[in-house]
Amino acid sequence: MMSALRTLLVLVCSAALAASTAFASVNLPDFGEPADRTLSPAEEADIGARIEAQLHAAGLILEDHQLTEYISRLGARLAVHGGSGPNGFKFFVIRDDSINAFALPGGYIGIHTGLMKASSSESELAGVVAHEEAHVTQRHIARQLQGSTGWNLATAALVVAAALAGATDPDLVQAALGIGLASVQQRQINHTRAHELEADRLGIRTLADAGFDPRGMATFFERLHQQTRLYGNQLPEILLTHPVSATRVSEALNRAEEYGPVERSSSPEYRYMRARARVLAASPPSLEREFFQRSLEHDSTDDEARYGLALIDILGGDGEAALSQLQQIRDPEQINVQLALARAEQTAGRHEDAHSRYEELLRRYPRYAPTALAYADTLIRNGHSDQARRVLLASQAYERREPDAFRMLALAARDSGREPEAHYQMAAFFRYRGNYRAAINQLHTGLQRKDLSEAERARLESRMLEYRRTAPQELRRSGSTG
Repeated sequence: MMSALRTLLVLVCSAALAASTAFASVNLPDFGEPADRTLSPAEEADIGARIEAQLHAAGLILEDHQLTEYISRLGARLAVHGGSGPNGFKFFVIRDDSINAFALPGGYIGIHTGLMKASSSESELAGVVAHEEAHVTQRHIARQLQGSTGWNLATAALVVAAALAGATDPDLVQAALGIGLASVQQRQINHTRAHELEADRLGIRTLADAGFDPRGMATFFERLHQQTRLYGNQLPEILLTHPVSATRVSEALNRAEEYGPVERSSSPEYRYMRARARVLAASPPSLEREFFQRSLEHDSTDDEARYGLALIDILGGDGEAALSQLQQIRDPEQINVQLALARAEQTAGRHEDAHSRYEELLRRYPRYAPTALAYADTLIRNGHSDQARRVLLASQAYERREPDAFRMLALAARDSGREPEAHYQMAAFFRYRGNYRAAINQLHTGLQRKDLSEAERARLESRMLEYRRTAPQELRRSGSTG
């Protein structure tokens, strides 16, 4: 099967080029930033959102609240020091062992689980994130397209349309993307050297300003570059999309030295999330057990290994074994360890202990969205739907319009017999995933119920009008909005 990276490369290039067709009715003024003449910021945001929705539909995005929260917080911290606001990016994790990261138009950034596993420090991971953020803030995709020639726009538009239309049909998606590869494999789809050097320079400065080791980016690329002789023609994906030479590594190291040495140890959260990425990307997760056991044999105080083994036990249904591992961790009060303890207690059938732990965590970390989502999930599974609803409505996840908050609200409503509410919340879930067609279908189904009150009908109709008004233009033209 085609790797996730190549899928993404085709989607990025094709979607960006297809924008001239998708937005043919938009007359861009002939002034402002040169890149705006190819793609406006609004068009870039629309393209990025559509590609993210496609990645969700194709099952490439790893749905894990703690991993996503960690990468998002890391990215927001870097963004503040990189000339962008903390909310200027949307991060997600790709379940793929290739060592790669990528930036989509509009501030969408994907991090592969393979990259997290390959990093040896938090500064290395932060260096790659800062590099990708620089590609976005400098609008390198639009700038490269602005200067490119010879692209077959009709073919690119067809590829994106087919891929989006076939989001739920893996065979159609792969066929569409195969067409895309055949049509663009001879084109230059990687970032130019100038763009790479610019992203290096800005990323290193961001690392230093954010308190990370500014050498992080350079040392990571250097290590991968030194390993290329072991790969032969099978280079790590990130070296294909971000070509690295000895000269470039040297320039990056020299630039990092201008900021002076920074001694920064990796946070416990980084180490636990690296272990989490390793386990959740494995199929089955038990394949990673030997790796963590060897780590413990080498160092009996390796808390990251104990966390990884506990997560494997939880996923395997052995809550007691997981508790045994977690209780040996030296800092049991760390938030990710506490959430693992709650999940292990739930798995072991210690429901009251798990609920008490979640309640305490909500009091201690009210702004940490994964806690509320994990607790709500547990409450729904144990038949406490009304309590789950209260937890979700008061959560940071609901405030930030995270799709899973709406999905769980829909489940809670369904379990308590409030079907119109379930349709309303499921529609919000699909809308915030970028699937307007499914969102409007949910509302349409809800409106067919014979037992709707006037208030319920008015609420569903109001949301229907809103989604019809804000749906992508081509859906409105095709009459696919209900």
